Amino acid sequence: MNSRMFLAGASFALQVMLPMRAAAQHPPESRPDLGVPGEEHRRLDVLTGTWNVAVSFPVAPGRNAQGRAICEAKWDLDGRFVRQEYRSTFGGKQLTIVRYVGFDRQKARFVEIQFESTHTDVMHNEGVYAVESGTITTAGRHVDAATGQSVTVRSVTTFIDQDAFTVQLFYADAEGRDAQTIMLSHTRSR
Repeated sequence: MNSRMFLAGASFALQVMLPMRAAAQHPPESRPDLGVPGEEHRRLDVLTGTWNVAVSFPVAPGRNAQGRAICEAKWDLDGRFVRQEYRSTFGGKQLTIVRYVGFDRQKARFVEIQFESTHTDVMHNEGVYAVESGTITTAGRHVDAATGQSVTVRSVTTFIDQDAFTVQLFYADAEGRDAQTIMLSHTRSR
């Protein structure tokens, strides 16, 4: 019984004392406030504004359909996330897609959450920024609306310049190979 009490006391002391020691080594004024937007959020400034979007998606092997959309994008939640709202018509019906793109400073990962007016599932991806290619690549699981199956989806946002960027979505096929499902080419509206 004494050894159990000793172990419980030692465990408690470690749980309390180690965080206190770490806090003493890094006073609050020297630790970054992970709750506020950081430099990574500034990378997303280029996404804000009004965009004309050329949409391309495969309908058969070697054949793509074309469409158009308008995207309104602005900072939301005090500069923590860019809210992108896409409006288009698909199959004769109004289509609205809302994406939130941000940076989770706790995880040190870019995040993307997408909702669509045509179904109830949510796409949630996480990933990184590659300086050399100027891209944010995120990945996660998503329900393919056409099949109802859970698939791995990868999103690649490529920053071309202040007035143009692309978003490509890829679904992994049964063998795990990527197949592009959509390409959104954004041009800033003048």
